[in-house]
Amino acid sequence: MKHDPGIYIALGSNQPYRRKTPAQTLCFALGALRTAGVAVESASRPWKTPAWPDPADPPFANACARIETDLAPESLMVLLHGLEEEFGRARTVRNAPRTLDLDLVDYRGQVRGGGELLLPHPRAHMRAFVLLPLREVAPRWRHPASGEGIDRLIAALAWSDRQLARPAGPPLKPAAVQRGA
Repeated sequence: MKHDPGIYIALGSNQPYRRKTPAQTLCFALGALRTAGVAVESASRPWKTPAWPDPADPPFANACARIETDLAPESLMVLLHGLEEEFGRARTVRNAPRTLDLDLVDYRGQVRGGGELLLPHPRAHMRAFVLLPLREVAPRWRHPASGEGIDRLIAALAWSDRQLARPAGPPLKPAAVQRGA
């Protein structure tokens, strides 16, 4: 089966931002991408997942989206990090609770092993909170480096990780964003 050559991002939030729930924040993040000229072709449902590494932290709303853009991968990452900052993310401690996390999972099947930008995302294939929503928007996705299909990657996850991730609503839709609001 051929690789699906799309651009896929993972979205996550476990802190409210401007009186929005984490799932609402994901919709506003998709809207901000659209405002920035990135086409949001499809998005998964939000998935509720326990915080990691400390499950005592608030649970996450996670999702994946298929996007289209003319931006190069490095420029897309700059945009994603800028949106995280715009949505109140402060990079303090690794894996700390956050208002918004945007990761580039796959950029048209590119494989890059060195430098600042690693593609595909180096840990996406080990995370139920990425793979389960990714399967909703890319059921035929294959890991660009290993060639493994998404169903096989999900089956290789720990049973408990798969069971702890739960769908939490209908597919996300980009929400209108007012800059600076």
